Amino acid sequence: MAGTFGETIREMRQAQQMGLRTAADRLGISPAYLSRIERGKERPPKPDLVKRLTTLLGGDPDQLFRLAESTDPDLAEYVHSIPNVPEFLRTAKAMKLTSEDFAVLIEHMKRRRPSETVRTNRDIAGRFSRIGPSVSQGRHGPACAQVAPEENSSTTGP
Repeated sequence: MAGTFGETIREMRQAQQMGLRTAADRLGISPAYLSRIERGKERPPKPDLVKRLTTLLGGDPDQLFRLAESTDPDLAEYVHSIPNVPEFLRTAKAMKLTSEDFAVLIEHMKRRRPSETVRTNRDIAGRFSRIGPSVSQGRHGPACAQVAPEENSSTTGP
C-alpha cells in the first residue's frame, strides 16, 4: 500500500474499481472532499469517516487509523472502560514491547482463554503479573520470557 492516508485510500478505492463520485456518494461526502483527502490537501477525516472508508473499501482498519494518526472509537471506548488497560499500555511502552512481542502476547491470550470461558479482569491481570524485570531474557523480546512458561517446559536449557 501507499505511504500516506490519502494515497492509501485512493489505492484501495481504485483496487475496488470504484470511481471517486461513487465512493463519495456511498460515504455521504462530496467528491471534492474525497479528492482533497486522497491528494493530501485535507487532513485525514474524523474516526467515524475512517471507519466508513474501511467498511466501504475493505481495508485494514488498524492500518488506516495508524495512517490517520487516530484511534478506532471502539478501541478508545474499551481503553476508557477497563481501568487496567491504560496501565497495561504504559507498561508495554516502558518495556519497549515490539510488534513481535505483542503478537506473542496475543497468541498466548488466544490459547489460554477459550471463548466459552469468562474471566474477570483480576484473573487476567494475575496471569500476566509474572511479567517482571527478568522478562528481558526472552528469545522473542521482553514480553516473551515468562508469559508462556509451559511452552518452554519441554525444552532443556535456559
